[in-house]
Amino acid sequence: MQNERNPKEHDTVIINGLVFPCIIGMLPEERVKEQRVIVNAELYTSFDRISESDDIAHTVNYAEAADLIVSESVECRAETVEYLGNRLIKVLKDRFADSLFGVSIEVLKPDILSNVDSVGIRMTRMFKQDI
Repeated sequence: MQNERNPKEHDTVIINGLVFPCIIGMLPEERVKEQRVIVNAELYTSFDRISESDDIAHTVNYAEAADLIVSESVECRAETVEYLGNRLIKVLKDRFADSLFGVSIEVLKPDILSNVDSVGIRMTRMFKQDI
């Protein structure tokens, strides 16, 4: 028997503090020199199947999602964090379409201003109510 789920309920795969170098920015020096980026991601899903099966195939694999975030960020060489955030949401949605209600992405640049810990954006997109 399938569990009845409230449309507002979801479980979350969390990727917190994923740090890697990539080309990002509009300034001339940012277009040639990699800088540190920090990505935090929340992937809204359901743990109903994996909590019964204990089979990684029944959930969003966080290692695969983290690898996808890094590879897409490095490849796209975005000028803005907004563009990168949108790209990351799209590739995560495409890869895990059958398993996601939505995604929240935070893209931070920790080394761009000397008087703050970081600057960046957070984007949340919901795709569907049921998976």
